[in-house]
Amino acid sequence: MDGSLFVLLLSGLFWSSSALSRQYHYINLRKSWPEAQSYCREKYTDLATVDNMDDVNRLVNIVDAGYSGSVWIGLKRGTQTRWAWSNGEDLTSHYLNLASSQPNGHGGGDCVTTHSGVWHMMACDSLRYFVCQNENNGYILVQSNKTWSDAQSYCKENHIDLPSIHNSEENNQITNVLLAGHHIWIGLFLDSWEWSDKWSRFFRNWAAGQPSQSSGSDCVGMSTTDSGKWAHESCLLKRPFICYRGEFPHIYHYINLRMSWPDAQSYCREKYTDLATVDNMDDVNRLVNIVDDGYSGSVWIGLKRGTQKRWVWSNGEDTLTQYSAWANGEPSSHKECGYFAFGVWYSYPCSSVLHFVCCSEHEYIRVQTWKNWTEAQSYCRQHHIDLPTIHNSEEQNKIENIIPSESWVWIGLFLDSWEWSDQWNLSFRYWTEGQPSQSSGSDCVGMSTTDSGKWAHESCDLKCPFICYRDAKLIRRQTVRLKLSCNDKCTLNDTSLQTDILNEISKKLKSMGLENDSKISWKKGGDEELFHQEINCMDNSDNE
Repeated sequence: MDGSLFVLLLSGLFWSSSALSRQYHYINLRKSWPEAQSYCREKYTDLATVDNMDDVNRLVNIVDAGYSGSVWIGLKRGTQTRWAWSNGEDLTSHYLNLASSQPNGHGGGDCVTTHSGVWHMMACDSLRYFVCQNENNGYILVQSNKTWSDAQSYCKENHIDLPSIHNSEENNQITNVLLAGHHIWIGLFLDSWEWSDKWSRFFRNWAAGQPSQSSGSDCVGMSTTDSGKWAHESCLLKRPFICYRGEFPHIYHYINLRMSWPDAQSYCREKYTDLATVDNMDDVNRLVNIVDDGYSGSVWIGLKRGTQKRWVWSNGEDTLTQYSAWANGEPSSHKECGYFAFGVWYSYPCSSVLHFVCCSEHEYIRVQTWKNWTEAQSYCRQHHIDLPTIHNSEEQNKIENIIPSESWVWIGLFLDSWEWSDQWNLSFRYWTEGQPSQSSGSDCVGMSTTDSGKWAHESCDLKCPFICYRDAKLIRRQTVRLKLSCNDKCTLNDTSLQTDILNEISKKLKSMGLENDSKISWKKGGDEELFHQEINCMDNSDNE
């Protein structure tokens, strides 16, 4: 077929470079898990957080070739158990279909089956059929008895994963492929582990038989030989470890459309990732700077009143599960800010005025000025770093040593009842004076474009512009149309030839720095054909 020209569509996932991912660093020093955590936080960002198998492979590949033991990563046993999906999502607050006879979070087992459309908790080592989710968001019933972990591994190797179910429609779709009378594994499981950097994703890569309930084995090491699988061990063991340097920040997008908060949330989730999540003052300044110059009102961000309250720290950390020093009978749910006195912590009305302590880069500073908690927080952020976060008894003692024995001073503790749209669990807040209040119906948060980007809560029905974010790690789908010509007989529908072409394209993209572990594949047309011959009409005088 000399001179034949074939047109094809190539569909792939591309992103510019590894700069958009976490930068991992293997540290060839043997330290306990807490020591490794402190080292990483001091010199990098934190111990390694892992989102997917690509991350696992990157970790395995950076470990020194001569080392064959385990290395610490940032996973540690937490104090709370939460529902999560095998693919890493934590969206069960929106849809959970447990049978009425099932306990909500305890007993019955830590993994979940579906039976006649209703979910049942079951021991993870039970042998059951299971459902996999494929690339086209379809569901495939696998009639092979496996434990939940083995079923998860099978689905990840051969398809995408065990299925995540977000609504009744998806639940019905799965029910349609089930065998009557069978309990079938789905992707739901109870998780009691947490990342050192408070990352809220639930990707796990446990080795066979893990995790167990063995006491004292509360920190997670990654095997360098067993495909990077994870096992939990004593936190006191001395291991090499892997740190990461901070991720590329959120990419914010100002949307100059006036919508209610729920409509803005839907818009952001459809076109980007979610409404804007804010971690620190750098993020606040970035949000203020992207708003159109001509607009001086409020813009929606992703914060909304939640249904639960929790004690957290002013700098956004939620470390009270690791260390607390409340006085007997404290804290009170009616007093929403924390002060330090007599070596312990007390709760107190935030509007009260006390002296306070600020945290600078290297020390604690006592400020002998009367301010309420919010004013003290603003002062510390303006002149130092923040009100102090207390992680351990050593830091507790340092603060006690700089204040008189009978002084009461504000510290960074406060009771928070707000939550981010994307379920991010850092609790950085930047309220304007007098906020938050208990005003009924004002459940959504807007950012002022004039008052240094400070926040106030308002009726969710108000029509405001808003800010979305796109996760910088989010991959971009791109379809490319190519033409191939060949000077000999072509058999481009040969699958082995198609694979060879993809491999050559992949090599070329990597050599140009345009591909980073991306998946490229052929995109079939509506007629299921990859290639279509392009006919060239040329004059041929010999045939006239």
